[in-house]
Amino acid sequence: MQSVRRFVAAGHQNPNLWIGVRSLSTSDPNSLMKNVGSLLDSLGLKSGGTLVQNCGDSEVGKLVIQLAKERKLQTISIIEDKPGTPEIIEELKALGGDIVVPESYTKTWYMKRLASELSPTAGLNFSDGYQATAVCKTVADGGTFLTYGKKLPKHVVYDGAVRKPVEWSTFLKEKKLNVLNL
Repeated sequence: MQSVRRFVAAGHQNPNLWIGVRSLSTSDPNSLMKNVGSLLDSLGLKSGGTLVQNCGDSEVGKLVIQLAKERKLQTISIIEDKPGTPEIIEELKALGGDIVVPESYTKTWYMKRLASELSPTAGLNFSDGYQATAVCKTVADGGTFLTYGKKLPKHVVYDGAVRKPVEWSTFLKEKKLNVLNL
């Protein structure tokens, strides 16, 4: 409920966010590009800033990479582990993706180190399941986490750690994230 209230407040402050995201799934490529651009602008990232997203190999994910490159933003894109992953990584890098990693990489200490070095201030979630958690864990404390029409997990699980799963709402409070659930 807290997420919804924050989103409504953000929508009132920036109507382009509300309009852009509501029509994000449009089939018109020009309209989609404009909506994704509006979404990126609404995040308030400055040139040189970093954002993390999942589903980097989706149509929207590819547009995020291209538009972020135009705006001089760094991207960390998470893709699903599947056959052909190395080719997908190269394709996304050719589009302008700075860092492209498979989901399995997000479960390593390398990802934690990468997140601390780049300190992404925004995260875009376009997936259910663990990838949503991976994006949220990567966003710097006090950053913005935007999820688009996906069900968030009930718990944040720490693989291979002695730490017990934490409720999602508790995790968000600890990180002091601005959550937009669209």
